[in-house]
Amino acid sequence: MTAGVAFVALTAQAQAETKWSLFTPFATNDKPTKLYREFAEDVAKATNGDLVIEVFSSGELPYKNTDVLKALATNQIQIADLGIGPVAGDVPELTVFGLPFICTSTDQFYKAITDSLPIFDEHLRNKFKVRALAGWTMPPQQVWLREDVSVIGDLEGRKVRTWNKMQVEMLDLLGASGVAITPSEVIPALQRGVVDGAITAVIPAYDWKFYEVVKYGYMLNFTMTDQLIAVHEGAYQDLSDATRSALDETAKAWQDKFRAAIGAAAKEAEANLTAEGMILLTPSDADFALAKETTKAIWQAWADKNGETAKNLLDRVSAACAL
Repeated sequence: MTAGVAFVALTAQAQAETKWSLFTPFATNDKPTKLYREFAEDVAKATNGDLVIEVFSSGELPYKNTDVLKALATNQIQIADLGIGPVAGDVPELTVFGLPFICTSTDQFYKAITDSLPIFDEHLRNKFKVRALAGWTMPPQQVWLREDVSVIGDLEGRKVRTWNKMQVEMLDLLGASGVAITPSEVIPALQRGVVDGAITAVIPAYDWKFYEVVKYGYMLNFTMTDQLIAVHEGAYQDLSDATRSALDETAKAWQDKFRAAIGAAAKEAEANLTAEGMILLTPSDADFALAKETTKAIWQAWADKNGETAKNLLDRVSAACAL
């Protein structure tokens, strides 16, 4: 190959390479961020280097988790870990997985996300020019408390850190009160007694060292988070057919990879929390049923308020989660 031909070939290769920015609101060393780095490596391999994704975590770009959808919609980032809960103000009609006790296990979630992802995708594309490629979840959400709780009624009067409106509504119906606190403020608030507890899953509970500030985990399994691997539609359409296909297949495969990796990390985190001296309490079947029945009115009120898309999602997700 002559020098001129080699130069043209190298130039064509450089022009073919597309670089995307991926943002996740998880911290640099959190498990989901590590998994997204692996996902980016798999995309590069699957596309033969045509699509290169650089992963940015919380603090590395000027976005909060509430900004992710807007940043995607305006092509400030091309791909993201889009949590629907934090952007509820933009898409209240998509917050079905935030309904208390509608999906309470990983198996239920993955059945439901498979059935409902087309609705998420169509709605996000029509309203924001954002495409949903796949979905995954953190482990079920629990209530972590400074003081013991024996029955569901013991939550009455407790102040608990929440991260969405539905959690506040749920706690109100259970006699407790929700307090909105950002992740960085949770530990100091628990240390000072500003709140009596906090809602999160076992993985962040261990990563954030909850065992240093609370003693009990009330394992209600009351809701699942819904995280989407989402992309900007314009950037997606600018890819070649082969690259789009490879990205689609990789994202689809990573739905299962997230499931396996997060599941393993959850078991490890639970064991580690116990080893650190935390007491993990499982509600009785009666208490679980009482909590679900007490808060179920939230489901229909949400659907009535948020229109046809919400009603369709409620039908699909409630059916899928009734395993």
